Amino acid sequence: MGEKWYLMRRLIYVPIIHTEADLGSLAEEIEERTKAVFGDADWQKHKEDVNLYWQEIYDYWEGKNIPGLKIFQDGMPVDGAAGENIVRSMANNGSINYKIVEQLMDGGAKLIQTEDIELLKEEYFLTRDLTKSDPASISLNALSHYKSRKDELLKARDTYIARRIDENLEDDETGVCFLGASHQILSRLPKDIEVITLKDPENFIGKLSGL
Repeated sequence: MGEKWYLMRRLIYVPIIHTEADLGSLAEEIEERTKAVFGDADWQKHKEDVNLYWQEIYDYWEGKNIPGLKIFQDGMPVDGAAGENIVRSMANNGSINYKIVEQLMDGGAKLIQTEDIELLKEEYFLTRDLTKSDPASISLNALSHYKSRKDELLKARDTYIARRIDENLEDDETGVCFLGASHQILSRLPKDIEVITLKDPENFIGKLSGL
């Protein structure tokens, strides 16, 4: 008939809020800086809200088994055995995000390398250098440079992540993407990928969702 039919690809998009267990060696410095800005009470409330948010996501995925599911995970620079080792290590360290991914892998889902390791390394060192600096000595120029470069890195990461999803999600396949709420990948995805957003963290957590 001359027409070409395409089978829709599906992506379950899960915007996430990072917990202390996800932040690794930067967790302590980031917590101290945030508490200094928002106060201890607001920070504790934020953590409680984040834990509740993650519990809802965990409950949703518990027992789910989607044949052929592919997992795209924020901050995941490898796949295969190395990627699985990262997932299990982070799950053992208390990350509920990675516990969900671990359960999905154990049910047959495939972990996909999602990020460019060089972009991740640059962002890590940029954040580490700022958080370990004396707040009193940080200039407005340093903060401006940090924000500018941070935004550029986020855009570069988003472009890379969207490309990885496009390259690895085949016709009629389903993927799940766990990605920090500050990312903006949806506009970068091809139109033949049907996106189902599982949760909107801004509606759930409110003004502290960007911490």
